[in-house]
Amino acid sequence: MQLHTLRLWRFRNYTHAHMDFAPRVNILLGANAQGKTNLLEAIYYLSALRPLRPVREQDLIQWGAPEMRLFARYEQDGLTDELQIRLPLQGKRVIVLNEQPITKQSALVGKLAVVCFTAQDLAIVRGEPADRRRFLDAEISLLSHRYLYSLAHYKRAVEQRNHLLRGYLEGTATLDSLPEWNAQLVKYGARLFHARKQFLERLNVLIAATHRALTGNAEMLTLRYLPGLPLREPLPDKEEDWHDALLSALHQLANEELRRGTTLVGPHRDDFQITIDGYDARLYASQGQQRTAALSLRLAEVTLVESIRQEPPLVLLDDVFSDLDPARRRQLVAFLQPRTQTFITCTDLSAFDEATLSDAALFEVHQGMVNRRA
Repeated sequence: MQLHTLRLWRFRNYTHAHMDFAPRVNILLGANAQGKTNLLEAIYYLSALRPLRPVREQDLIQWGAPEMRLFARYEQDGLTDELQIRLPLQGKRVIVLNEQPITKQSALVGKLAVVCFTAQDLAIVRGEPADRRRFLDAEISLLSHRYLYSLAHYKRAVEQRNHLLRGYLEGTATLDSLPEWNAQLVKYGARLFHARKQFLERLNVLIAATHRALTGNAEMLTLRYLPGLPLREPLPDKEEDWHDALLSALHQLANEELRRGTTLVGPHRDDFQITIDGYDARLYASQGQQRTAALSLRLAEVTLVESIRQEPPLVLLDDVFSDLDPARRRQLVAFLQPRTQTFITCTDLSAFDEATLSDAALFEVHQGMVNRRA
């Protein structure tokens, strides 16, 4: 996977920008609040069709502008694609791939494969279960259109079912449609359970080796899936077994759900545990250990995406090097080169050795303008 060209119009603080990238390392250099992360967000948006940060989509449009536009020329499997996105303040988003309008936008999600590490990733390690569910949903959706489709339908089923249960509790609704929403919840919930377990199992195999490399074999990092069901291990392997387990749990908790007016079991209550040498990283790891664990999670994801798609994804690193000691910086660069095309934001070049800089394209970012240093 190679991103050759990126153009922005009225995106965030950029009125217009045009960049042609190097095949390996691309460094975005500038002071804070100049627009470096915005360039990464543009790349991420082209992949995920959603903002990198938790904001409204319209917030991507430059203040006072009627719309924003993005253009990317990229190569995958030896073929070159051109992707254009136009997002107006009013009206629908327009996507054009190779001069052909895309009507089913979900089919485009993840076509430009990206793995992105930001400071927000610390929330995966030390945050709440919702942060880890958000990670699972974002990353699996980029790999599986079936998962993205099932997630949307599951969220709707939970919302409608909770609305019905609250209405019954308040005496404003009957339970006539509850069997229908139960069926939807179980059908799509089983798919999510199964996909999340598979994803974490594959990631767990890779993350152990990745973390050992980053820590010089000093620590062992493991992941453990904690599904939102009252189950004992071993967890089910087949989707139909998850279906039966969720259906059984709904029957067992039916009276309690009616009493409380909410859905008590399902993937919306999932979590996963990250442990370092057997200890819960959320509770017992230092901030440095938590940051390295988050980075290991993303780097293991790079390997997983590469194994699934048979080529490495683009890697976006937002101000990562400043938080790593020199040894871990070298280990990170060694892991990524020459496998991936990498985009790194930073405020100075002290974190890079001469070998990395000699192979990199350097872009200076200042007040929404970007120039490639010769």
